Amino acid sequence: MSRPSKKEAIVAAAIRLMSEGGPEALTASALARAAGVSKANIFHHFARLDDIVVDAFEMFLLAMPSMQPEPGTGLRDWLLALGAETSAHMDADPALAGAYMGFIVRARGDGPLRARVAAIAAEAEARFEAALALLAPGRFSAAERRALAGLILLTGDGLALHRQLFPERAGSQAAAWHAFVDSIAPAEKRP
Repeated sequence: MSRPSKKEAIVAAAIRLMSEGGPEALTASALARAAGVSKANIFHHFARLDDIVVDAFEMFLLAMPSMQPEPGTGLRDWLLALGAETSAHMDADPALAGAYMGFIVRARGDGPLRARVAAIAAEAEARFEAALALLAPGRFSAAERRALAGLILLTGDGLALHRQLFPERAGSQAAAWHAFVDSIAPAEKRP
């Protein structure tokens, strides 16, 4: 088994610190201690402390297979997979999800961090728009695809937030996502 790189150790330590103590727990000194590196090493790999967890979450989100569906996938199947994958990722890595939620709060008052989060959201919307064009060609106008991509992002964020805060309500969250999918791509009635 290979040992994680220093950059990976820094990211993992930052996520641990934030999940245990919130955004204010992430200081250069605490992170250096937790990761077993020097402060200089942290800033060799990252320009700002805030970049650490945002980078991790960006890789986490954009690497989800449902962010780039295969041609021939049904629109309904893609949307269902997107919700299931979002829930599974939130369940599998609640520390990362919690750390990201902390950074979202922090981004409200931090222009560069807010711009970074906005760029991630714009990339996700662009991918959703491309998926809609691929999976339902001709069904939506360009304006409808843009609006629907934004709605998918907002609804997916809501699902992620509720999964983070209320994991015990997984059943009702899944039902709500299915109702959302039904409104966009109703199940075909079989004879």
